Amino acid sequence: MTLPIAFIDTETTHLDAEIGEAWEVAVILRTQKDGRLTDTEFLWQFAIDRTTADPEALRIGRFRERYLVDPDCGAAWTGPGPVIPLSRESAVEAVVHVLSGAVLVGSNPGFDDRFLRKLVGPGGAQWHYRPYDIVQLAAAKIGARAAGPLPWSSYVLSRAVGVEPPREDVAHTALGDARWARDIHDAVMIREKFPLSWEGRAQHAVSLYTQTAIELEDARRDLATSTAAIERASALATQWAVLRAYGSAATELRTALEGPSQPVMTGETNVAVVPRTERSHWVDIAASLNAAEDAGMSVGIDLDGTLTDHNAWSVIRDSVTKRWTVAGYDDEDDETPCTCIVAEACDQCADDDQDDEPEESEDNTDSDSDVLELIAEIAGRLRDATDEGEYHAVGLLADLAHGCMPVTEARAALAEITFRHV
Repeated sequence: MTLPIAFIDTETTHLDAEIGEAWEVAVILRTQKDGRLTDTEFLWQFAIDRTTADPEALRIGRFRERYLVDPDCGAAWTGPGPVIPLSRESAVEAVVHVLSGAVLVGSNPGFDDRFLRKLVGPGGAQWHYRPYDIVQLAAAKIGARAAGPLPWSSYVLSRAVGVEPPREDVAHTALGDARWARDIHDAVMIREKFPLSWEGRAQHAVSLYTQTAIELEDARRDLATSTAAIERASALATQWAVLRAYGSAATELRTALEGPSQPVMTGETNVAVVPRTERSHWVDIAASLNAAEDAGMSVGIDLDGTLTDHNAWSVIRDSVTKRWTVAGYDDEDDETPCTCIVAEACDQCADDDQDDEPEESEDNTDSDSDVLELIAEIAGRLRDATDEGEYHAVGLLADLAHGCMPVTEARAALAEITFRHV
């Protein structure tokens, strides 16, 4: 894979990126198409905070003579071509776009990389993670021993590979130094046939090994990135499967609450019926239950999920048709029938005539009012819910309605559900 090369340079207000900032950025972007190389030059300047600027740094870059940013703008396009005022956001976006996916090459590019990352902000550095220094490229060309002791002189090594350093009036300008970096790169990277000697063959083998090692490192990094992406996709697929499992129950409840949305013909215009909100349905349900209370028919919920007045009538859910329907008790006389689930409780029913006051519920028994109160609370919190909390709450409603979960456990489960609302 051949990546574009960006020959870069920055002029800054300080040597420390934590204190200063880049005021001039130059990029020469080299792309390859149909075997032909194309170099495109870009140059921007940015407004700066002069209170933190090092006067010596500004002097070296000839800031006062060359600065072209309008005080009312945050940045400017300064070349090639006419100067164009820009907002800082637009200029930063352009820098990110030009450098996206490119390999950075420059003189001490680590310095420029730090200032560029500060300029574009967190997450904006989309270029290759390993920049390349022209000084090290030149030293590799002539040999480390021939380059002499560290630190190496960039001008000395530049001349050693046949490239004259920039003139005084060009040096320390972002575009001039970027062009110099390009020239050294090209002088070093020109392919030459290796001499037909054992030493030449050894050098050729070493270069092939180095190239292969770099490609292998890049391949391992790409493999790690792809593996992480596959793991994230697998986790998302698992979450989707869980949501689909809950989705069938949630869809059934949503359909029952909202009803279908069908177009209605009104004259010659199709008018879509807007479904009622879930809250309006629950308001209707609560109003119906309150009307029953006002009429003297206290509605309760049996452990099997039946809504009943404990007298003559009940509302049951048909699991086959998945519909609610009204049903009467077999014995519709004026006496209240026994509603006990276990036979041992019948002795208590015989004492109902002697004591009309209801006994306090045991710790492991939930009163109908507690269940209805919690159902109403869950329904209220379901309103406008948009994430998986909705599906967990639907399960709580079902468990409460069928008596599969005590109120205490349901409240604890409800406290762990996080609802997000639009």
